[in-house]
Amino acid sequence: MVFAMKIMICGKGGTGKTALTVLTARILSEKFKVYIIDSDESNVLLPALLGVNPPKPLVDYIGGKKDEEIFERMELDIKRALSRAREGVRLDLLPQDYISTSKEGIGLIIIGKVRQYGEGCACPFNILTRILLDNLYLERDEIILVDTDAGVEHIGRKLEEVCDGLLIIIDPTAESLKLALTLKNIAENLDKRFWIIANKVTDETSDLLREEAAKLGLEIDGIVRFDKELYISCLKGEQLKSEVAFSDLKSIVKKFRF
Repeated sequence: MVFAMKIMICGKGGTGKTALTVLTARILSEKFKVYIIDSDESNVLLPALLGVNPPKPLVDYIGGKKDEEIFERMELDIKRALSRAREGVRLDLLPQDYISTSKEGIGLIIIGKVRQYGEGCACPFNILTRILLDNLYLERDEIILVDTDAGVEHIGRKLEEVCDGLLIIIDPTAESLKLALTLKNIAENLDKRFWIIANKVTDETSDLLREEAAKLGLEIDGIVRFDKELYISCLKGEQLKSEVAFSDLKSIVKKFRF
């Protein structure tokens, strides 16, 4: 039985990765100590959806954002700065300002956000995420969920290599299926566990989505129906409320046998 895992939640932009990250964390927190690492440099709503105040971005803890070449040269220094135990980096030992905790006990760490015009690309944030994940020491019964940036940047930075599994989120679009195929192939080549969950599915799209997925050799592990309540929470930018999606996702996650 798996007692500790680092799981990337990834997929095309707009599939609902962040909302499902929060719901998955709630479900897993019933059995595990769960941390969410927000590695999406653009979306700022995760703290609100989780129901916490935003912590300080981790990039500030190591002296602020720098050019990617500098971060790459600083890898050992960053590792030393983040490591507060002999075993490696332990999230529970980070300064309190850099982690927020929800009422369910879910810890949230934010890598950093692009917010200033002309500040440069998000590459340094992905480098920091990789260094963090590569040096994390997990206690028994700890699970890390990484809410990735939309699309493929994390592929270029090889974040998949430093995780244990991929939770691939798709929606009823051909684009999301194409990206899911790419992610599936990467997971298989790296010998990583992976699961594919379809989100925002309606009665009209369910069968067709499975058919189109099958044409690409994709097997959908679970369907999360379109949830109006969840949709409204995301529109308002408030703590997530969900019955339909939460119920569907809970049934799916139970089959994963963590």
